[in-house]
Amino acid sequence: MLQQFWQYYKQADTQYSIHSPFVFQLLQEVLVSNKTYGDFVPLEHLRFRLQHNTTELQVTDLGAGSRVDKGQTRSIKSIAKNAVSPKWQCQFLFRLIDWLQPQNRLEIGTSLGVNTLYQYLPIRQSPLITLEGCPNIGAVAQKHFEQLKATNIKLKIGDFTDTLPQALEQLGRLDYVLIDGNHQKQPTIDYFEQCLAYSHNDTILVLDDIHWSEEMQSAWQTIKQHSKVTLTLDFFYFGLVFLRQEQKEVEHFSIIPTKYKPWKVALL
Repeated sequence: MLQQFWQYYKQADTQYSIHSPFVFQLLQEVLVSNKTYGDFVPLEHLRFRLQHNTTELQVTDLGAGSRVDKGQTRSIKSIAKNAVSPKWQCQFLFRLIDWLQPQNRLEIGTSLGVNTLYQYLPIRQSPLITLEGCPNIGAVAQKHFEQLKATNIKLKIGDFTDTLPQALEQLGRLDYVLIDGNHQKQPTIDYFEQCLAYSHNDTILVLDDIHWSEEMQSAWQTIKQHSKVTLTLDFFYFGLVFLRQEQKEVEHFSIIPTKYKPWKVALL
């Protein structure tokens, strides 16, 4: 992973190197913004509780599984530490959804539901369908949705091979999707292509863990080269894919916050 990060770091640009107005505004509104929301407080309280919850769960892995916990029994605090996205990434997705306002949303990979809630709360009145392969983990997530009165989150449990087509048909039109499940090359590409069939010009596709393994890096490169893809943003831990036909040319950016490359700042 360190080698992959070094390769990413060497080529990554800050917002000040970006000439695309759309991308620059996205970075200003979503990545650079210090705007906070009241919803962040209960969600981080939930994360804190989960990170200290020693309850053991029987886990069903339908994909690549965890690189840290290989057994079938895992504590909730271990899952919270290793499978839930960090606060900065969750808040990034919250701001992204708040800014672009995608209505019909899908998440492939619920885990404990923290990520799900961050993606749901910016637009409570619109549906979000989330898919989880493990029944026991899904049951924990469902309790969190009920506690926070997230009534428009619809959780589907089962193999994504079965639940993904059902979810896409139920949504009809896909405005936003986070693909964060299985973590193998071909299934990731298959999920992307299935979602693409329900996507449109303004759909936002997010892929998590794009440098998690050689397989995931290969899947990311394959998706970047898809004929319908016009713009990608690589934040190392996850990537954004856009289908915007108004793009004059296909562009692929690797983006890093300016604080990690302070010499790449705007010239006054």
